Amino acid sequence: MKLKKVQTIDSSYPVLIFDDFIDKNLCGHLKKSIIAEKTYDDFVMSGRNRINKGSNRFEKFINSSYKIKNFYKMLNSFSFYKKCEKMINTHYPESKWTIKNKIKNFSKINYGLQKGSKLTHSFSKLKNVINLDVDFSVSKKGYFRSVHRDRETRVINFLIYLNSLNSKDGGAFKIYKSKKNYKSAHKYPRFPSSKDVKLEKKILPKQGQLIIFQSTPDSYHAAEKFVSKNKKRVFLYGSFSLNKKVIWKK
Repeated sequence: MKLKKVQTIDSSYPVLIFDDFIDKNLCGHLKKSIIAEKTYDDFVMSGRNRINKGSNRFEKFINSSYKIKNFYKMLNSFSFYKKCEKMINTHYPESKWTIKNKIKNFSKINYGLQKGSKLTHSFSKLKNVINLDVDFSVSKKGYFRSVHRDRETRVINFLIYLNSLNSKDGGAFKIYKSKKNYKSAHKYPRFPSSKDVKLEKKILPKQGQLIIFQSTPDSYHAAEKFVSKNKKRVFLYGSFSLNKKVIWKK
């Protein structure tokens, strides 16, 4: 896994792109394993099947091969979170948002809410415990996600793409800017009106690519409608989340 070839995006919140984060062989193995699943935890967003952390199916999938198990072990670590945090702070030192919560603890077993199977559990009473939430996903024609920001427990989000798509396929990751500058974090709506946001960047999925972005109150993003009849959109969506609401300040 590599965090060297970094691209920054001129956007309203921190976004980093790393090409070749994972190699072709691992991408192929993960992609094949996800597509080969006979059942999934849920089906959401008009075309996305997910295997969600916290489910029995997820545990079986993680342990289905040493390659997947080792890859997940790397993701599910405080060291990977700290690397992501450091990269954001290095490349966006003047970001307008900072976190008031002091994050000192990491849980490998906590997991958060997922719509389909209603997964949610916190195994620690400690304050400000961060954990990895992640799903392994495969999308077909019709999948899309409207403009939104993620839940208020999230600190850093990431995407890992396992196959490449072109502009005709759709399925780009879209970054938006809020046209409104609210005075406080809680004023930013989770699902803004389309007239209140402006498209800043579209990023087409690329095999082995990692996208990291800070889950700020104005981190509006979307998934362009996937229209390919012959391809799948195979990826991981992850986040490092707190066991409480993140307190952001400008």
